[in-house]
Amino acid sequence: MYLYYTPDLARAAQFDDARLEGTTERHHIELSPPPAQPAAAPVAELRRTTASGVVLELATGLPSLQQLEAVDAVLKLGSRGWLYWPAENAVECIDEEKAQSLRRHIRDVGRLRTIGLRIDRMSEIWQRGPTGLRWIYRGEFPVRRSDILIKLTQLTMRAQPVPFSDILRPALYLRTDYWHRGSPDEQMAQTASALAAVTGRAVCLAVREPPSALLSGVESVVMDPPRRVDGEDAIVLAHEHYGPLVKAVCQTLRPSCLYDPLTAGQAIGAEISQSLGIPYIVEYRGAAAPVREALGGAVPFYPELYHQAEELALRQASVVVVGAGALKDELIGRGIDAARIIISAWPGSLQGSLVAFADAERSRASGAARVATGDAYKDQVQNQWNQNPVGSQHAHASQPHTLAWFLEVERHRYEVYAPWMREVMEFTQHTGQDVLEIGGGIGTDLAQFAKNRARVTDIDLAAGHLQLAQENFRLRGLEGRFIHHDAETLPFDAASFDVVYSNGVLHHTPNTGAVVREIHRVLRPGGRAIIMLYAENSLHYWRKLVWRFGIKQRLLDRFSMGEIMSRTVERSANEARPLVKVYTPQRARRLFDQFSRVEIVQRQMEAYELPAALRWALASIERRFGWNLIIKADKAQVDDVRG
Repeated sequence: MYLYYTPDLARAAQFDDARLEGTTERHHIELSPPPAQPAAAPVAELRRTTASGVVLELATGLPSLQQLEAVDAVLKLGSRGWLYWPAENAVECIDEEKAQSLRRHIRDVGRLRTIGLRIDRMSEIWQRGPTGLRWIYRGEFPVRRSDILIKLTQLTMRAQPVPFSDILRPALYLRTDYWHRGSPDEQMAQTASALAAVTGRAVCLAVREPPSALLSGVESVVMDPPRRVDGEDAIVLAHEHYGPLVKAVCQTLRPSCLYDPLTAGQAIGAEISQSLGIPYIVEYRGAAAPVREALGGAVPFYPELYHQAEELALRQASVVVVGAGALKDELIGRGIDAARIIISAWPGSLQGSLVAFADAERSRASGAARVATGDAYKDQVQNQWNQNPVGSQHAHASQPHTLAWFLEVERHRYEVYAPWMREVMEFTQHTGQDVLEIGGGIGTDLAQFAKNRARVTDIDLAAGHLQLAQENFRLRGLEGRFIHHDAETLPFDAASFDVVYSNGVLHHTPNTGAVVREIHRVLRPGGRAIIMLYAENSLHYWRKLVWRFGIKQRLLDRFSMGEIMSRTVERSANEARPLVKVYTPQRARRLFDQFSRVEIVQRQMEAYELPAALRWALASIERRFGWNLIIKADKAQVDDVRG
């Protein structure tokens, strides 16, 4: 029996839910409490019932101080407390250390919001002085750039490519570049005709009449231009005029897909794709190319708005069409899934390319091996890494699936990204020992143990990773075992390994404690666990995640930090949203309390993350505010019967 409290703490319900039993850390779950009734304070109510815990529903990213006080009182009674975000279907178990962390978040978020937003406002006023005088002189209101940026960022957070389902409905070709002064666009007509050849019919929704030489199956609809068409402000505000028009057409037509040759500052197609579930095809001509075309090469006044609109379009796109391999490489470098990019010499080969893409998408969907976990977070992990091999985005000079490609990934990892790793992770210190890696990725780290004559085993939830790791070992002439399985129930006998290694994996699984218990079980007496988890007390977490996303872009007004991390930390080309957790040293030590000795070091910071004046102190700052906690835990020499 549990007490469930709605955000105002004034209404409560008692309910039974077996899914909460044993729940630790953060889990994906949907609760269905009965209708709430007016109730007294949570603690007083708990004392009058046999409830074993309290669930507090949150309407924002962080609890209020009043809610935290209720959680503190519940914990003092020896009961359990959870925070529940119904919009995210996520529940998070709260203990005393987590409650202390939440208090720190409430305090520091308040301070950062007050100080940071004032600084930003002063900076904006300083930069916009001349433009402000122009607006005052003309009697016009400024573009609300911060509001637009927040909206675009929130849409990007929710971006999710829509798979193709029914190509028998009409296609919609969208064009909103009213500032284009050239002759009618032959490519527009031919692209619309290619779409019609695929779907049977296409509608060209544009701001000017297309060429008369449209092929059969293509209709054209011309939209009126905005009231205001002069200047850069008009370009940025054009979405307010075209958005309702395009949405009305899409609601009526229900197109099979929406084709958008990106125009400066416009994210109408991406927004409608997201809200109506329409597959979205983006034509990409290079970073900021639409802006250069619209402004004639002039320096843009709203670069952040143009960039975010383009980022939203690329993240939402089901397909990105490029005209050359160099543009595909550029997109891969930006984190776009290579499988979603097609090279097409417009418009001649577009029809065949789209058909081939749809066939390949169906093949990938049916061919990927998956472990049935019954957990939404774990399924997201499989979706993430089956299609986005870890580290592969840093290999640009080599052909994929070659030895040179694997070695290029390795060089970036140990020479650019994390030079500290070779020594700290003890790759050379376990010769002749049995080493298990949990979540070995493409085998980069495991190969270091194997090169130093350790007997190695890789267990991974992502089949795509395992295939690449096996390929990596085969090309290097190394030996290893590769097992497709969930680490929360390791398929090994007790005392099977001397070392269990895992780098950046355990903070993605819902029940990290269960994995740590399994690690302890399969280690031999005196065995060693070397585990990396993300650090809460880090520059990356507070500056990028809390400040940039949570406060500056106001995502904490709507999302929990868990959700913000899920959508931003492991930003993937296929927009998977795996669970991401962070740990303090105290929280990490409790995870490993079965072990006889626990050592924690902090690492991982690159020079660009610091101001130039502080880069000389990178090594010392990294040891205190790095993004990685490396836990080294030794199992007792004398094994106990609990194993």
